[in-house]
Amino acid sequence: MNFESDPFPGAWELDPTTLDYQHGRPGRRAVYRIEPATDGLTFILDADDADGKQLNFTYGGPLDGRGQPVAGTDAVLILTRFDENNIESTLKRGGKIVDRWTREILPDRNTMRIIQHGFKPDGTPFRNTSLYRRTK
Repeated sequence: MNFESDPFPGAWELDPTTLDYQHGRPGRRAVYRIEPATDGLTFILDADDADGKQLNFTYGGPLDGRGQPVAGTDAVLILTRFDENNIESTLKRGGKIVDRWTREILPDRNTMRIIQHGFKPDGTPFRNTSLYRRTK
């Protein structure tokens, strides 16, 4: 994909009024920066958890659906681009999915929907949804 026309790169800010959580306690502040990289995209998250503790994560790589070891852990990250507007990240440990996130650019091109797909401790599935608005 041509990065000049890629809708994902830029700065995105959480709209806390859109939080729809089926499990867990959401933080109320988050800023995502998505940057082009030579082999894919880099995702940079600056957020606060539900108790106000700052969280910072940076990850990324090729969006080719192949597993990439996460340095210093036993985890594998899989980034998959389904089409221009949809990217999924899957985290696996011991071959088992422990977290899966979908990102979708909505038709206005200035809103990104992020859905966390997970399982509660009793094994029932949950979906946590939030919207991010483009700031740059």
